[in-house]
Amino acid sequence: MLPDQMMNLNETLQQAIEYHQAGQLPEAEELYLSILQVEPAHPEANHNLGLMALQLGKAEIGFLYLENAWKADPSVRQYWFSLTECLLMMGHADDALLLIKEAIRRGIKSPQAQQLLMRAKGGNSKAQPSAAVIQEVYALFNSARYAELEGRVKVLVELYPNWALGWSMLGLAKQRLGKDSESAFRRAVELTPNDAETHNNLGATLKDLGKLDEAVASYRRALKINPNFAEAHINLGVVLKDLGKLDEAVASYRRALKINPNFAEAHNNMGIALKDLGQCDEAVASYQRALEIKPEYAEAHSNLGVSLKELGRFDDAVVSHRRALEINPSLAEVHGNLGIVMHDIGQLDEAAASFHRALRIKPDLADAHNNLGNVLKELGQLENGLASYRRALEISPDLADAHNNVGIALQNFGKFDDAVDSFRQALKCKPDYANAHSNLIFCLDLVHTVDLSELHGERKKWDEAHAAPLWQEPVHMNDPAPARRLRVGYISADFKDHSAVRVFGGMLTQYDRSLFDVFAYSNLKGNGDKFTELFKQNVTVWRSIAGLPDEAVAKMIRKDGIDILVDLSGHTAHNRLLVFAHKPAPIQITAWGYATGTGMRAMDVFFTDTVMVPLQEQQYFTEEVRYLPSAVGAFFSEQFPDVNELPALSGGIITFGSFNRLVKVSAEAYRVWAEVLLAIPRSRLILKAIELSDPAVRESVIGHFVKAGVAADRIIMQGRTSWYEQVQAYHQIDIALDPLPHGGGVTTLECLMMGVPTITLRWPTTAGRVSASIMTTLGLTDWIAETQEQYVALAIQKAADLQSLEALRQRLRGIFTSSVIGDQAAYVRAVEQEYRQLWREWCAKSVKL
Repeated sequence: MLPDQMMNLNETLQQAIEYHQAGQLPEAEELYLSILQVEPAHPEANHNLGLMALQLGKAEIGFLYLENAWKADPSVRQYWFSLTECLLMMGHADDALLLIKEAIRRGIKSPQAQQLLMRAKGGNSKAQPSAAVIQEVYALFNSARYAELEGRVKVLVELYPNWALGWSMLGLAKQRLGKDSESAFRRAVELTPNDAETHNNLGATLKDLGKLDEAVASYRRALKINPNFAEAHINLGVVLKDLGKLDEAVASYRRALKINPNFAEAHNNMGIALKDLGQCDEAVASYQRALEIKPEYAEAHSNLGVSLKELGRFDDAVVSHRRALEINPSLAEVHGNLGIVMHDIGQLDEAAASFHRALRIKPDLADAHNNLGNVLKELGQLENGLASYRRALEISPDLADAHNNVGIALQNFGKFDDAVDSFRQALKCKPDYANAHSNLIFCLDLVHTVDLSELHGERKKWDEAHAAPLWQEPVHMNDPAPARRLRVGYISADFKDHSAVRVFGGMLTQYDRSLFDVFAYSNLKGNGDKFTELFKQNVTVWRSIAGLPDEAVAKMIRKDGIDILVDLSGHTAHNRLLVFAHKPAPIQITAWGYATGTGMRAMDVFFTDTVMVPLQEQQYFTEEVRYLPSAVGAFFSEQFPDVNELPALSGGIITFGSFNRLVKVSAEAYRVWAEVLLAIPRSRLILKAIELSDPAVRESVIGHFVKAGVAADRIIMQGRTSWYEQVQAYHQIDIALDPLPHGGGVTTLECLMMGVPTITLRWPTTAGRVSASIMTTLGLTDWIAETQEQYVALAIQKAADLQSLEALRQRLRGIFTSSVIGDQAAYVRAVEQEYRQLWREWCAKSVKL
């Protein structure tokens, strides 16, 4: 038959079916017969003509057509059922019994088959409707007219209460309509307890109702009846996955695929479970196999994209998500997944557009609101971001991620107490949410009423909840030779243009290559930038660990034979502290990125200096405190602008400034700064921070000063710029004001390089003493206040002596670059000496053991 003829036959058949379903039987019959004129054995046309004859009570005529359909394609079980029904209507029960038994022998099992078998054996035909009514029921189901089906079958099961097929059909209709179908399927199971398909249908309903353990029991009963029921194996796997039993889920999918290797849905679901197990490479292979079988499988394309993203293959992930949307543009979750990838690669506008598309399709998609909030926050729209998070929580009040993000947003607005409440709520919703707990720790460091004991108590709670359960007595096979070449590993998500890099960067570029190999374990999402490339070129080995499970990373580190493993993040975003919990290296150190202590039993050493952690405070730390010449070093690979003349000499007024992130600026800091401005009438304050690009944030900041009596025009606010423009802006500043209780770090280093000294307060917590540490190392202790009153008095005193300020401004860069902080190589040598000493001590212990 020619292709054009096939196309015409298909179109004719479709039109005939539409007439048939609409009850226009003469028109349908004419079209079915026209098909048989071209193709006499056409199975579907013969079958439908046979059904039409049965509807009209013409069983003998129907038999001829139904037999033709059955002979033409015996793989279609409905043809067996229809022909059996016809034989029963004709009174040929023996022939019907032989036919239905053969169907069942061939594996064609269903409630309908059981009903036909019972009738053929001589069961009471009055226990169920007539054959014509049954065919009508099937027609409604096959044409997806579920509301009509529900109404029709409800009436029928009242008339025939023991009609199992009717109860199954009622359950299916309710299930498709999103209604509770449990009671209907349970009645069907009572009537046909040995029908695997009915148990499978009940399992699906129980799953939808959240009764997962009961669903598992139903699927297992179905499989006991029919061990080769591939669909039941895959459905069981889905519920086991939802129960967190991933290994069992994978086993169920494998059994389904053993029965049917071409079951695309099983390959797709296998990929989902493997991805959740952290086996992303294997997951990708499963999705690709599903797509070989079913190329237009949109969900598999999207799931492939999710795993490719986890593997850092962002461009491929974008392609997969877009292919899914080409197939089905209405998949809201896929638009959301594409938005996540776009966010991770820094294409924020495209990410926002994807989330908006997802929400146009599905306005109540809580995850999309939450993820849109993340993008808006990074675009500087903090108020809109917070609104998105809160909308997510209106939809899903227990969404832990959204509570966590609300906490971050409130923290950025300086509402630290409210932020603490949000982080605690996230942990209430999800007690094992280690990142939210780290955010709580970071936030508590910003609260001026929290003391050192409470701060370290919360760190220890973090360890007990998240890290300690992973502890195993470590056994390390590293060669205990004290003088040998050492392998040092660094873990961070910030191997990019990030403030932390300007402290630890020298450790990856200035190390002694004759004595050390350096491994960088990057948790960075996306492709990185010029700093990423610089570090890749300088380290001995670069490994990407983004998306890999903690245990897998720990195994990688053990395999690499790392001697000293260094955490560069502490309790900041995207940390991998739980890798350290597995104790993959003999010596584990936390330093630089957020060096305030982790509270972890598995962390051996904390690098700091005696200003940040005085001797009497070592008792609070779980780590051994080891002192360096300075808590921080400076890694500045870019060229700074030249230092200019003191602005006050030509402008006639003192300009104070703070370029710190606003998250560090508490209400207490605004109050003290306002006192400084009120004490020096001819003065002003420049604030520069990313958050100040948001009008709502600027209004909030101005409110602090106006409330204290400072005119709004004395506060100058500047938002996001390039790094060079950021440091060049110090040309406008005479004196920098350090925030409190959390002091500056890299910001302090940069302003000193630009000749701008910083007034700082030695706060009674570790995070509040970074600037005091820096100023002490540079010999500028006269810029350190011990109380808030001294802070204000010090600002007044320093602002009164412009000549001394100008002299210091011109000398400051030289002081900085000649110090151990500013001399990258000298700082790295000092750290390496400490590494070597720690290694000798470990070797000595190992030899004794």
